Amino acid sequence: MAEERKITSFTTPILVALLVVAAFLVGTFFTKIQYLEKGKGGTAQITPTPEVAGGKEPAEALPTTIGGFLVTKNEVCKENDQPLVYFFGSSTCPHCTWEKPVMQRVAKKFTGYITYHENFDGQADQDVLERFKDINPGYVPFLVFGCKYVRVGSGETAGEAEEEKNLTALICKLTNGQPEKVCVGVKDLLEQIK
Repeated sequence: MAEERKITSFTTPILVALLVVAAFLVGTFFTKIQYLEKGKGGTAQITPTPEVAGGKEPAEALPTTIGGFLVTKNEVCKENDQPLVYFFGSSTCPHCTWEKPVMQRVAKKFTGYITYHENFDGQADQDVLERFKDINPGYVPFLVFGCKYVRVGSGETAGEAEEEKNLTALICKLTNGQPEKVCVGVKDLLEQIK
């Protein structure tokens, strides 16, 4: 009889614990089902735009190159025979304020070789934003290098030094390696650019 009580007293807490765990799992399962049915959770469904503006190929099909830039099929856009480089940003955007000094340092290296348009908290160059609305519906920072290389977002994850090299190399590609004293330092990256 004493041995029977030991077995009963030992199995009772185990059975109670198993019932509590089972009730928890069943409750979690049903809560998750209700949550998903109401559209409050689960995997986000993204419906990509089938075509970009003007009937061109889908934006998703654009290849990428160093620094996370998309490579467009556009001809290099120029002003006064120099590639146009645009930076769009806002002082309310922490990623923009991170990117701005990096972009300014890089642009300064190419004085006389590029035409740099910095649109920080401004409304200038809206035609450029309109031209690339298939790639960027209006987010900042947005960089456009010669209408050939474009990127939404900053290079923060790469870090300042790497971002500066990537931006320099992309502009060197547009200027055909000029100025040579600037571009020689990123020769290895130039070979990676599509």
